[in-house]
Amino acid sequence: MNQENSRRFWDEKARENPYWYVSACGPYRGRDLADFWESGPTIWQDLKGALGYLPGAGDTVVEVGCGVGRLTRAMAREVAHIHAFDISEEMLKLAASHDLSNATFHRTGGGSLRPLTDASADLVLAYCVFQHLPSEAALREYLREMARVCRPGGRIAFTLTPRSWTTRLLPLLRVQRWMREALGIVEGPRGLYRREWTGIRPTSRRVLRMSLVPLRQKLLHGDKWLFHGTV
Repeated sequence: MNQENSRRFWDEKARENPYWYVSACGPYRGRDLADFWESGPTIWQDLKGALGYLPGAGDTVVEVGCGVGRLTRAMAREVAHIHAFDISEEMLKLAASHDLSNATFHRTGGGSLRPLTDASADLVLAYCVFQHLPSEAALREYLREMARVCRPGGRIAFTLTPRSWTTRLLPLLRVQRWMREALGIVEGPRGLYRREWTGIRPTSRRVLRMSLVPLRQKLLHGDKWLFHGTV
């Protein structure tokens, strides 16, 4: 798996069913889109509370992995400007369709937050994104970039899926899923056996070691590790 494969995968899923692939907690078919969009402000409130972050009217926020713009819309209401990045051109088209006057959308080549300059953001956030990265090396690149673009005194924050007993079984579970899809047993989302979906599950210790910014971690929403630190 590499960044180009990831781009193709997420472009494909954006055309297939973008809302489910952004948030798989709802039904694949018949999704209540009003509920989907309303979850954005709720998640933003939870993140602010967990981080102790009070947005300033002049703040600049960077969002890594904006998808269709669920969080982008919520954050844009409270800050001066938001730079939203995604690897998928198709996802970005959907996100940009909201016509947010204080948002700029960028397609990332993977691991880079260019063209942003050094020390230009007050908060750099990646929510429910990094678990889909192709490698721990890609995570390390993003963490380096997040630290680069964050101002002194600013914050970086990101979530990852905790390791569990199923982590060691992922190769077997991927094969099982592939077989079920190949036999037509599964209805709904396709390709959940692919590495672009299952991604990475680094240990907390490895994550803390690879960050240039000292990090703290806490459990968020009961199923995500939230890592955060001040530059």
